[in-house]
Amino acid sequence: MPLVMNAAQMLLGGAPAAPALIEGDLTLSYGELRARVVAAASAWQARGIRPGEHCVIALPDGVDWVTAFLGLIWIGALPIAVSPRTATIQLKDLVLDSGAVALLVEDEVALALAEPRAIARSDWLAALPTRAGDVAPAQAHDDAPAFLLYSSGTTGKPKGIVHAHRAVREAHVFARDILGATAQDRFYSTSKLFFAYPLANALFAGLRLGACVVLDPCWPNPEQVAAIVLRTRPTLLFSVPTLYRRMVDAGVRFDSIRVSVSAGEACPAVLAQAWHTLTGLTLVNGYGTTETLSLVLFRTASSGGAKATPLTRIAVEPALDADQRTFRLWFSHPAVALGYTREVTHDSARFGERGFSPGDLFRRSPDDDGWCFTGRSDQLLKVFGRWVDTVAIEQSLLETLQSSVRELCVVPLGTGSEHITSLQLFVVPARDDEPGVRSALEHAIAALPAFQRPSEIRFVAEFPRTETGKLRRGELAAS
Repeated sequence: MPLVMNAAQMLLGGAPAAPALIEGDLTLSYGELRARVVAAASAWQARGIRPGEHCVIALPDGVDWVTAFLGLIWIGALPIAVSPRTATIQLKDLVLDSGAVALLVEDEVALALAEPRAIARSDWLAALPTRAGDVAPAQAHDDAPAFLLYSSGTTGKPKGIVHAHRAVREAHVFARDILGATAQDRFYSTSKLFFAYPLANALFAGLRLGACVVLDPCWPNPEQVAAIVLRTRPTLLFSVPTLYRRMVDAGVRFDSIRVSVSAGEACPAVLAQAWHTLTGLTLVNGYGTTETLSLVLFRTASSGGAKATPLTRIAVEPALDADQRTFRLWFSHPAVALGYTREVTHDSARFGERGFSPGDLFRRSPDDDGWCFTGRSDQLLKVFGRWVDTVAIEQSLLETLQSSVRELCVVPLGTGSEHITSLQLFVVPARDDEPGVRSALEHAIAALPAFQRPSEIRFVAEFPRTETGKLRRGELAAS
């Protein structure tokens, strides 16, 4: 039987005097945070926002973001979290797609939009009541829509994804049962809150546990992250492989961190080992999607294949390849979304009775009954009739070329899935010695089976990525 709840109210149950949020020099207790959320709820109501209406939040991470976001949920409206770096034209497209009735943005963005629905941040702050009335949280069935996120757009036009109130109910279970997190921990994510991974695993999980969450409005780099850690002393670190690689290269060390988590993109084993060598920390590698919100698989370097996270149930589709080794999985979890805002036909991800099945492929681990991520369905290719796993090629070359290559990516050459003639390898070198790196690459490629060997090597300064850190393979393929 569905429960009646309010997701924002559920996230504010920590001890009133305990620290809830840290932003710069500001620390808010749970009591203070609740008061600010109620004030935000009152301000949204004063602007005429009604239950069920959609409102965009496009601010940098911080107390203002959290209170505006939770204030909307408090009154039964639906916040849409998007990057504050979203271009004006994309914001207009998003408003059209979502039907948003308001946008909370930075002052300069509001001016550029010239849109009556846009609310400048300074105007929003000026309108917040200093003493809000007792606004009662709107109660809804736990399956009712609570907020929206948009996909990163790596496979096409970004998709609006609708999440239910129940998404926050068990948001803390992975952190509690796998990471050993308690109310005494401090959560810190280098990724930003419009991204499902930090929203669920740092903000939601931290607040559900009554712990403290560290927020940073700045875009991360190794030096910025090191300064935040030194000042705020978080104990749990959530980041993405791209930034872990940059932190390894920079040699940063964090003595307050006891657990580090990587997600958002596949983390190469060589990177996890380099992080462990530098910091002594085992990197917990998680897998999830915007649609699952929470992580649904996790592994460490010593745990073999990836296992289901607590509360996750997995259903397996029949094998996709002739060798009976490659599978699509369905994930069922309390945080799986209700669906998309519109019909989606441009990729293979789909919702169904068994939960959600992403456009990703998996293989059984050779060491145990766990799973190995093998990439998206468009990364398992047929080259002259032979199946080629591009992720496996990338990992093999990375292990061989640790000192020569920072990143590499294999993409197909040809005119479509039925006419792939060869592979090309894009490389971000680790040293300023293109002839030497090319020689090392050619030697490593020669060790691969003939049908797996890239026929072309292309050097680039960096890879194109989404704002959540995911590689835009399509841009490389089209370049």
